[in-house]
This record gives sequence, structure tokens and C-alpha cells, in this order.
Amino acid sequence: MSVIQTNIENFEQVAINGSEEKAIAVAFEVSPALEKLSDELKFSVAKLDPEDPNNQQLAGYLRISSLSDIRIFKDKQLVGGADGNLPESELKKQLQPFFLSEEDALLLNAEDALNLGQTNAALKTLQKLFEKNPGNKKVCYLLAKAKTMSGKREDAKSILQSIKETDDFYAEAKSLLELMEFYEDAAPPYNKAYKLASQNKYKEALDCFLEIIEGKQDGEGKAKKGMVTLFSVLGPKHELTWEYRAKLNRLIYI
Repeated sequence: MSVIQTNIENFEQVAINGSEEKAIAVAFEVSPALEKLSDELKFSVAKLDPEDPNNQQLAGYLRISSLSDIRIFKDKQLVGGADGNLPESELKKQLQPFFLSEEDALLLNAEDALNLGQTNAALKTLQKLFEKNPGNKKVCYLLAKAKTMSGKREDAKSILQSIKETDDFYAEAKSLLELMEFYEDAAPPYNKAYKLASQNKYKEALDCFLEIIEGKQDGEGKAKKGMVTLFSVLGPKHELTWEYRAKLNRLIYI
């Protein structure tokens, strides 16, 4: 992250003119969350000294009422703001639109659409992104997920198999392929859970798998394996991974 100490004398040059190339955040306080997100999203922060009385004029111009307020300049214009007191995940949602490229913004919207079950909308956007940049492995992976959810599993497999071991999203692609293979071979009592998983209804799928294990019906171990595979698809930091890994451990070890 680049923190630029800013005052009323250099504000125009640093924050306004400097935003012509890339959006810049303006803040009186740089919280740990803002610092981390500036590294992740690769933007600079113009930091104002709250003890400098001359900066009160800037605070009025920016309509800042709290030291935690963040203001965003882009293309030399004040385009928005954010609340620096928010948790990191919420602050990220507020800041992302200002610092993403057009392609990344479309990708984020498509990912959100997938998570909301809006498969057709996501598929349309992802297909366009894939045609424009087939080397983007995140696009490949999400397009494969969208195709899986829409029933186009052979197309999805072809895309997933193109992601090599040295590529980004290889682990996710491998897990999704495994999940698809499970679904194809699934018979009662596993078929309902795998069908839900293939539709991106991960919480419902995990609940189904747990019911199978609790009911002592997992003689083949496919429910446990299905849950572990879903944890890989979701990623280690996803809240469902944390919640259901703990539930699985309690069933197995307690």
C-alpha cells in the first residue's frame, strides 16, 4: 500500500489530479482493514492529519463528519465513499467497485450472480469474458461452475480439464471435477445431496450429507468424501467450510 501524507496544500495534486490514472481513497484514519484492502486492491490512500486545523476546510469540502469516513476520487471527481468502521468483508464490498477494472467488475458481478442462483445471467457474462480472455483461469473455473449448474456438464468438464496443475484455480477445478464424478455415480441416499451441490446449493447439500452420516447410512463413505470435496470447492476461509467442518468433526470424533 502507498500512504501519501496529504494536506490542504498538496491535496489537489495528490488526490484529485492523482486520481486520473487510478482511483484514490482519502481518509483521516487508516484502519488495519483499509490498509489490508489497499494492498489487495492495489490503491493508494491520501491520508489527512486530523490534528492539522487547516484540514478542517477539506473535511467540510469532502462532507466528512467522522474520522472513519473514507472518500473516493476517480477521474478527478469525488465519486463515492465508505465507512471505515465496517468489518473488512463489508468494507471490501463498498470499496471494490471503485478499484476494479471493467473486466474484474464484470467477473465479480457474475460470481455474485452464481452465488445467488442466477445461473443464466452469470453464464452469459462469463461466456463473453471467456471469449475475450480464455487464459483467465478464474473465468474458466466460474464458467465451468455455471455450465455445471445449467446442466451442461460435458462442456464444464472440458473447461475444467484445461486447467493444469501449475495454473491458478487448479485445486478448485479438481474438486469440482470430483464433485461432478460423484454426482454422475450417485445413488440413494447420496443422490439428493449431490444434486443440490451441482446446483450450487451448498448449505442444503452439506445438511443432506450430515443427515446421511447421522443416520448411519454412510457405509460407502461418500457423504464424508462429498463434504470434504465441497470444502475444497468453497475454499478454507468460507463460512460454510468453517461451520460444517466443525459439525463433521463433532459427528466423527465425539
